[in-house]
Amino acid sequence: MRVFRFFLAALAVTVFVGVCASPTSAHEVRPGFLKIDETAPEAYAVSWKQPVRGGAQNVAGLGLRPVFPASCERGTDSTMRLLPGVLVETFTLTCAGGLRGQTIGIEGLQKTITDVFVQLTETGGKLVHMRLTPEQSVQKFTGGVGLITYLWLGVEHLLLGYDHILFVIGLVMLVSGWRRLVLVITGFTLAHSVTLGLSVLDVIYLPAAPVEAAIALSIVFVATEFLRPEAQRAHLTRQYPQIIALAFGLLHGFGFAGVLADIGLPRETGFFALALFNIGLEIGQLCVVGLCLGIAYVARQAAMLPVNIARAHTGLVLVMGGLASYWLVARTAQIIGF
Repeated sequence: MRVFRFFLAALAVTVFVGVCASPTSAHEVRPGFLKIDETAPEAYAVSWKQPVRGGAQNVAGLGLRPVFPASCERGTDSTMRLLPGVLVETFTLTCAGGLRGQTIGIEGLQKTITDVFVQLTETGGKLVHMRLTPEQSVQKFTGGVGLITYLWLGVEHLLLGYDHILFVIGLVMLVSGWRRLVLVITGFTLAHSVTLGLSVLDVIYLPAAPVEAAIALSIVFVATEFLRPEAQRAHLTRQYPQIIALAFGLLHGFGFAGVLADIGLPRETGFFALALFNIGLEIGQLCVVGLCLGIAYVARQAAMLPVNIARAHTGLVLVMGGLASYWLVARTAQIIGF
């Protein structure tokens, strides 16, 4: 078990290195959203949301710009607003022959790890979705709703959401035994599914900034509990870790909802889009848990490691908790305006 925990802590530090090597923070994998509503034949109202990092000074550094066909002419009524974590630009567009079957791209997308979700609503109410990626930043509008995009969006958000990954790794490290592990992961899944749905459907709302700070705090809590001797851990953590997973799962669900809050859900098929996004999250989560179990198998095969396991994994968990503490301080400072 100590070898297993060492390997998991090493995995957590690998995530840490990935975060440090990337110019993005734990939550800067939110997609851009290009919403195009056809207001009349060949006339469109456009809303372009692109994620920003660290405030207005970094907006120009993103360099993301929608590129429309040569047959399109942009209106002069452009407006721009900087909201928490997102820059919103609205303008009108006139396209001879319409946009269906035409090619749209995002300039600068290939230099990022951010996807852009594009939604075209035609005058008859028909929706056309597509997803632009750094590898495929230009695509042609074709028929179909493309709800499968929400599935991949969920997978990506979990796997690229480093804070969520660290929390899941922390949960796996904190419990012992298959039964407890299943209960903990199930509790976390059910809880974040509930708050994700309630938040996206506007039943409950929490501001994104405090939620992200609290998510960082949840990782600090798990790391702190792991470093304590088992007999000194909080009663709930020791006896009922599934309740801890359930409570923090409710919190993480609000964090997951931030992505769908940015891009919205299609009116006619919103329930299915939400379900696919949630399934995508679970696929990503199962990938993380599966990797942890794979590490457990490798750990069982390792008869001996040339390191002091107890000291090594303690140091690695300290790094994990230190990264979460940094996120907590940075996100709290952002809330109070520093």
